[in-house]
Amino acid sequence: MSRIRVRFAQSDGFAQIAVVLGAFGVYEAARLAMEPNWAQAFANARRIASLERVAGLAWEQPLQRAFLALPDLVSALNVFYFVGHFLFTALFFLWLYRRSREGFRVFRDGFLTATAIAVVIHWLFPTAPPRLAGVGLEDTLLVLSGIDIGSPTSSALSNPVAAVPSLHAAYALGVGLGLVRFARSSLVRVGGALYAPLVVLTIVVTGNPLRARCHRRHGGPRPRLRSGRVGEAPSRETRSAGRAVLQLTLRRGVEQSGSSPGS
Repeated sequence: MSRIRVRFAQSDGFAQIAVVLGAFGVYEAARLAMEPNWAQAFANARRIASLERVAGLAWEQPLQRAFLALPDLVSALNVFYFVGHFLFTALFFLWLYRRSREGFRVFRDGFLTATAIAVVIHWLFPTAPPRLAGVGLEDTLLVLSGIDIGSPTSSALSNPVAAVPSLHAAYALGVGLGLVRFARSSLVRVGGALYAPLVVLTIVVTGNPLRARCHRRHGGPRPRLRSGRVGEAPSRETRSAGRAVLQLTLRRGVEQSGSSPGS
């Protein structure tokens, strides 16, 4: 009987892996079939920015600007944004499969459903992320870490016009809820409660918010540095140039705010 249970568990594990790999293959096929419509993506970003200004929710740029004063911290958040989305989600499901098979199936189905809905929205309502749309946020992944994802030259690595809705935020919320629901340790449950807010903070700081924001205030083209390959550490020259770009941005922001009427 024990051998039967072991074989059943093994076969079920392989079946779950097959389901995940199959779903990933379908997602990749759907993503590659959607050619990015950059004109519509930028227009949608501006439409969302207008709604955001009316609602008084244009707070991403001041928050990012505050963090840009700490470039080493932002570099760490870049790594967290790029790696954590995949690594922590995978580790969560491996842990949940051992912790609760029923919970695993519920969250697996929830994640697959959320992903399918997001793909449809990305197709019907493509939206450029602010770091690429020139709407006021810096591309910290590129200027500090030398990682170019989501641009026209790297679209094979990601869906470049999928800022709304954010699967990073959706997956983080799911992982956090799963940890709070199924973890035995109170420390792990607290970590689960804090995980989604941390990911949302990282999304904003790295210039990948759930919403685009107000139009870029500074004229001229955005400085572009040589992009590194995924997984390749940026050179010292790239990091130094990135810090110089961010320092210039901060200085211009201070000068402009200091010369504004009523200051």
